[in-house]
Amino acid sequence: MTRKQIIITLFSITAFILILVSLGVFEEELKETDYSEVVQFMEDMKNKEEVEIDVVTYYSGKASLENSVLKQPNGWIIYRLKARYDKVTNQSWIDVTPDLSRFKNVEKISGDLITSHQQCGYINHNTDENKGKVGYMLTECFHKWEYDVKPSGFEGYRINYTVLPILGLK
Repeated sequence: MTRKQIIITLFSITAFILILVSLGVFEEELKETDYSEVVQFMEDMKNKEEVEIDVVTYYSGKASLENSVLKQPNGWIIYRLKARYDKVTNQSWIDVTPDLSRFKNVEKISGDLITSHQQCGYINHNTDENKGKVGYMLTECFHKWEYDVKPSGFEGYRINYTVLPILGLK
């Protein structure tokens, strides 16, 4: 192979890889699972077991239909929930650790999202059909009293939540 052919081949391979990267081929696939994992997490916590799950949230960033709207926060936030139990005090709590590495415009996040490590008292089922809210809620949290966890697919929500098993995402 001549030098020219090697350069053309390397350029072609690089261009192909850049196209695949822009299409998101190499990104981790975040698959939606059913909420039985959250229910199991809640049951295990009631039984004073130390367990953990990942809760994946997608923030669409659509605040308006206008094109002139400034860039809004968007992307995936992965919350690692770890149920903890202290035998001496007979107390349990949830450690919540967010991963914002897949999130854009982090500086514009509202107070409705957990953006730093904190502890919450528990997670419970939240059903308020009058307000169109169905899902789960982290309550008695350090920075805010409660955070909603809404299921994916509900129209009208800017934040869509799905639940994943622990995938070792870092």
